[in-house]
Order: sequence, then structure tokens, then C-alpha cells
Amino acid sequence: MSKIQTFFDENGYYLAKGVFSADEINLLEKEFDRIVEQLEKPNEDDPNHNGVISTRNVQQYSSLWLTALLHKGFLDIVEQFIGPDIVLNHSTLFEKRQTTGETPFKMHQDWSYLPTQKNTMIAGMIHVSEATEEIGCLRVYPGSHKQGRMESSKAVDPEFHEKFPFEGATVIEAEPGDVTFFDYFIVHGSESNRSEKPRKVVIARMFSGKDRKEDLYQFSENLVLRGWNYHTTESTARKAVVKPQ
Repeated sequence: MSKIQTFFDENGYYLAKGVFSADEINLLEKEFDRIVEQLEKPNEDDPNHNGVISTRNVQQYSSLWLTALLHKGFLDIVEQFIGPDIVLNHSTLFEKRQTTGETPFKMHQDWSYLPTQKNTMIAGMIHVSEATEEIGCLRVYPGSHKQGRMESSKAVDPEFHEKFPFEGATVIEAEPGDVTFFDYFIVHGSESNRSEKPRKVVIARMFSGKDRKEDLYQFSENLVLRGWNYHTTESTARKAVVKPQ
């Protein structure tokens, strides 16, 4: 087991430095900004919630972002966590702007939003811009993933927030081109952005091709980034699975 795997298994997260080069991240930031500009066109639904601009699936906007999700250095690290068969559930763009309002990202676990049978789902947060405590970077409770599926662990549960306050969490600051990987059981969240700089990230949610979603009718791109998806069928490939009434 590598040092990266050992750290991830023990802590539930891993900050990988400089996965994307300065040149690569500069190009990706331009595409990121172009997506945000398109989202803010008058004919679009308002993408701004509590100072956060967001959309799913950057690869549906930009071929360059699809290339980023297929980046060898990125996937080599993912492989150490979930094995050689890597399936993208979805990606999400977040631009967090300065706000005095309450953060929409209170402490929570991710598992209840997209559970899988073997619990292989992880996130890879690609830092497109600087992430500091003032800007509202990621905070985690190291080792909390070992508790597995906690009930009432969504971001709306006040009792969960009392048990895991922001003040007790570890602050994960990052530079452009870094990637923070984290288990979907780890307790995490982020404060509001108190600076004049926006925080720009793209999060890729990925799981093993030998795993499968518990809710087969839940949205998933099922895009194979590396290896093989052992559970693809003709109906899932054409996204024609219909939930019984």
C-alpha cells in the first residue's frame, strides 16, 4: 500500500499537490469562466444561490474539461483509492463569491445523496483558483469516514451540525492545480467566502466500475474514465431505465 493510500484510508481525504500544471489550470480556468458567463445569460435559470454559482457536468459544456477528467495524473491517484475501473457519476462546478450570508455548505456526509452498494464513491475537488480559510475552503473531520453511514447526516440537520461544528474541523487550503480527494463518508463542509476573490472548484464524483448505485433510477453520467463498467446494460447505456410506478 502506498503512502497516499495509507493516508487516505486513515484520514478519509488526501490533498494532492500540483496535479495540473500552471499552463493546464490557466486554460481550464478560462473554460470555467466561460461556463459561468454562459450560466449568467438572461435566458438561463438563476444559478446564484447564497453567493454560489453552480452547474453539473462541465464536460457537457467544454471538451477541455472532459480532457481534464481524463488527465493521467488525476486518474492515477483515483486508481489508488478505488481501483483501475473508474466511473464518473457526475461533475459539479462551484464558484463561491463573497457574501455575508450563511454558508449553504454546512457539515455533512455525501453518501445519502448518492449511495453505492460497495461504498466506493469518492470526490476529486479540482482547485481552479486559490482556496484559503478566508475564501471559504474545504473543512473536514479527519477519520470521521470510519463511522460509515451516519443517520441524519445531510447539510440540513441541526443536531449533526452541533456534533460536528465548523470550529473543530481541519482547514484544507489549496493552490490552483491541486486536487483534494475525499471519501463520501467523511464529514465535511465549508464556510462562506469573506474575501473579494472567488473560490473556483470542479468536483468529480467517481466510483468503481465493480460497484453500482443503490438507486438505479438516480441520475448518473456513468462515464467510464478508465477501465471498465461491469454493470452497464443496454437500457442504462441509453439512459432508458424507467422507475416503476
